[in-house]
Order: sequence, then structure tokens, then C-alpha cells
Amino acid sequence: MKQFSSEKKFLDKILTFGKSLPEEMIIIAPGLLISMLRKRLRMSQKYLAQKLGVSQPYIARIESGKSIPSNKTLKRIFNVMGCSFAIILIPEKMPDEILQEQAKKIAQKRIQYVEGTMSLESQLPSREDMKELLIEEEKKLLSSTSEKLWEIEDEK
Repeated sequence: MKQFSSEKKFLDKILTFGKSLPEEMIIIAPGLLISMLRKRLRMSQKYLAQKLGVSQPYIARIESGKSIPSNKTLKRIFNVMGCSFAIILIPEKMPDEILQEQAKKIAQKRIQYVEGTMSLESQLPSREDMKELLIEEEKKLLSSTSEKLWEIEDEK
């Protein structure tokens, strides 16, 4: 379990960093970054192409956005220009928030099913009891380490 904890901390650091990036740094296309860095280094497209063993028109297509290189190619291009290439995650929501929402969604489905069954039998609990059941079901789902939280979405 210790490894899981350190993985969680590591991932949360990456996600927090990604979330803190200014928008203008997030939306920049790889080709534009390549062009900017190449120009900053006063390197020609021809020289970069020669170092990579590709054609100059290919570099031009990448820089213009007409060609999207693979991550492996991006790594090679940036290495030639003295940089490492990394992928940073930029979360729309943090994982705990996503898990909470999913658990709530599943718990609500389950409780609605129980509520429907009990109302047919004229045994419907009070609203307060139903809220408590919902909270308990959410806690149960969140405390589980199972991946089934996502698989049970289609449960009836």
C-alpha cells in the first residue's frame, strides 16, 4: 500500500503543477514550440532536418501544423535542440473529485432502485433515512479499491 500512496502523491504533484500552468502555455502547438526554439537557437530548418535525417519540408510541415509528429519524433527533435520532451497532465478535475462524482452517481442509481422497490411494498423510509443510505453507499464505493466503480455504471 505504501507504493500506492507514493504514486498518488507523485501523480497529484504532476496534476497540481499542470493545473497551475497559465492557459497560454497549455494551448501552444508542438510545431510552434519547435519553430520558436529553433529560431531562438538560430538554427535553420535545413540543419535541424539534417540532424534528424529527415527532409526540410517535413520540418516545415511540422512547424506549420500540417503534420503531427509522434511523441518519439518530438523527443528526437527537442533532443537535437538541447531539450528533453515531457508530457504534462492538465486535469479538468482532480482524481478525487472525479471519483467522488462517480461514486455519488452510482450510489444514487442504487438508492433510487431500492427506493422504488420499497415504495412498491409500502415500506418507503423517510427522506432523512434515504439521505443517510446515499451517504453510506458513497462511502462504501469510495473505500473500495476495485475498478468496478466504473464497470457498474450500467447496473440496473
